[in-house]
Amino acid sequence: MSIDALHSILSTIWVVWFFLLFLGILAYVLRPSKRRHFERLAGIPLRDEAEPGHGNS
Repeated sequence: MSIDALHSILSTIWVVWFFLLFLGILAYVLRPSKRRHFERLAGIPLRDEAEPGHGNS
């Protein structure tokens, strides 16, 4: 097997692996059960101060 053939196979496998990884991340983030969690995280930059009761001094 030449280096060119090996490169072609590995680059194809890399694209497929990256696409599956991307779909897995999307499935994790877009789950309905995680919606409230990610909405809370999205509001972090908009908070003026730490929320009371979280132990931040």
